[in-house]
Amino acid sequence: LNLKKYDTQWYHFGFTLGLAKTDFKIDYTDGFMSNISYDENDIIGIESKSSPGFNVGIICDLKILKNLNFRFIPSLTFTQRDLIFNTINGVKYTEITENSNLDLPILFKLRSNRFQNIRPYLIFGGKFTYDMASKEQVDDFSIFKLKKVDYGMEFGFGIDIYLAYFKLCPEIKYFYGINNMLVDESLNTNSLASNLDAIYSRSILFSLTFE
Repeated sequence: LNLKKYDTQWYHFGFTLGLAKTDFKIDYTDGFMSNISYDENDIIGIESKSSPGFNVGIICDLKILKNLNFRFIPSLTFTQRDLIFNTINGVKYTEITENSNLDLPILFKLRSNRFQNIRPYLIFGGKFTYDMASKEQVDDFSIFKLKKVDYGMEFGFGIDIYLAYFKLCPEIKYFYGINNMLVDESLNTNSLASNLDAIYSRSILFSLTFE
């Protein structure tokens, strides 16, 4: 067995590197389609398009029980999500939202018993996100704005692989945002936003942790 005494430690640290795919769940206003007047500039659909992002963070791990750990992983995530507004005449308007997020997840890691040098696990908890590149407070009413603060649930799975000198963990997590990211109408007067009732974050993160 590699790292025979590793799991006897009550706490340890590490770092994580990952690739993120972020997206939006879009809710339209009531009667969105019935309000279309068939003017050539009427919006008939809204799409969310994501680009690959990058994630880096620090792992703080505390063993609570034999197979249950508490994890705090402050990290930075850099992503881009585009909203594409389709008009009735085929013209598309794109609103680009670039994010530089400070992520503060509080997670629980439920591990199986160790099998030789591997140990599968489930991970779940909540995450708070602060967008350091948000334009929410920018004094320009023509800009499409989203809130700087997001929060929601995060869950996933992975495998601890015990190597000779460290533990490597490939991991996949899904973030389910529950905060409506659309800012108040008094702050967001961009005409494209008038068709939206709510926008929620969704993301998948594949990461490698080194502990």
